[in-house]
Amino acid sequence: MPSSVIQGLFGFDERAAFALVASCFLCLFLATQNDRIPKTILTVIFVLVLTGVVASMISMSMSQLLMGTSLAVAVLIGRQLFRSLSRPYVLRIVSWFALVLLVGGLVGIVYVKAGGTPLLELQAGYRTTYLYLTTFSFAFIGDIIRPSAIFDEPGAFAMFVAIVTMFNDTFRQNQKLNHALVLLLIFTGSLAGLAMAALYFVASNATRVHLKRNIVLVVALFASFFTMSLLAPTNPISLSFDTFYSDRLVIEDGTIAGDNRSNQVDEFFEVVDDQILLVGAKNANTYYDVHDQSSHPFSILFGYGLIIWLPYATLLIWLLFLTFQNGFNNAYTSIGLFLLLLQRPYLYHMSWSILIVATVWLLCTVARQYPNKASRLDNGVATHRNREDCSEIISVLFQGLPQCPCLPWHVRVPSILSQTRQSLRSYKAI
Repeated sequence: MPSSVIQGLFGFDERAAFALVASCFLCLFLATQNDRIPKTILTVIFVLVLTGVVASMISMSMSQLLMGTSLAVAVLIGRQLFRSLSRPYVLRIVSWFALVLLVGGLVGIVYVKAGGTPLLELQAGYRTTYLYLTTFSFAFIGDIIRPSAIFDEPGAFAMFVAIVTMFNDTFRQNQKLNHALVLLLIFTGSLAGLAMAALYFVASNATRVHLKRNIVLVVALFASFFTMSLLAPTNPISLSFDTFYSDRLVIEDGTIAGDNRSNQVDEFFEVVDDQILLVGAKNANTYYDVHDQSSHPFSILFGYGLIIWLPYATLLIWLLFLTFQNGFNNAYTSIGLFLLLLQRPYLYHMSWSILIVATVWLLCTVARQYPNKASRLDNGVATHRNREDCSEIISVLFQGLPQCPCLPWHVRVPSILSQTRQSLRSYKAI
């Protein structure tokens, strides 16, 4: 769904692709749905559609109604996608697919650095992208490309891979493969990818279990990188990293050179008025001369008004609340999705909403499985609690057992079995 390149190859626009995929998934959902749809899902769908209706009535435009309805459909389809990705073999296939895309991006960087030329030109959304042997890209920094694989830009590529790593980390599957995905994520040249890689080594479940081993791994990687930089200053890996990050992290005019979000937020607060809050700039009678308002937390509010922005804002607040409620368990997924949506507010984006909602379903399911803090303790504390429970069971089992060894075994054994059954019933009642 999020692949603009595939949409461009088949001549689909975003809405046509969403309608096609939504129809297939809805048919699959209805065919596999054996029980009733939970009331919670129906409530969420009702609220989203109602929000779109109210916003459209105020703005006298159908845009907000379409946004609310498409997100409501994404709630159902995202649930089905989550169920599919919950199967280990499906998630492993998707993870290997992401790894192939990342390796293809790295090969593409080397290909261009060696003097390779574009093999194909393609219109992907509103951008023209080019095929460099094994990856598509439109973004150049000097003579080095920022690979975007089958997506419209490197940031979208990084977002897709990051969501795949979230599923792996939450389900605690494919750990070695997940480490490879996170490391190669750095070479997309996206600051979001770099931030997600850093977050993974700080807050992921895999890191918390093997903290010392991961610290050694990170130190070894940095040592290898600096050694490579000293021995071969012109190697493609060092040049790519310096170009993508060192130059983009330089402070210019009080802001980071590679940060194109802060300017958008500043511009938003300069132009925001009652018309924008009520109906959005796209439905207002006033023309707003702005440079770019597409990729920051208030983009939806700027374009379509406050009412349709509320579900997005509610989701961000819920992600933060869930992080603290879970005691920072699965923090890589909850905080990671929060950070991704902050700089890419794609909740209503038809190409991304289903994948985002599937990740929300992932967090909801994990939160329901561990409803209180006591059961979300780490493995050591949980093991200690299990030992205490076992001790309590043993003490209950042996209460009241016959202690007279002078009785013959054929009298003692039936008595012990009878007392054991009664003790187990008493413990279950407790």
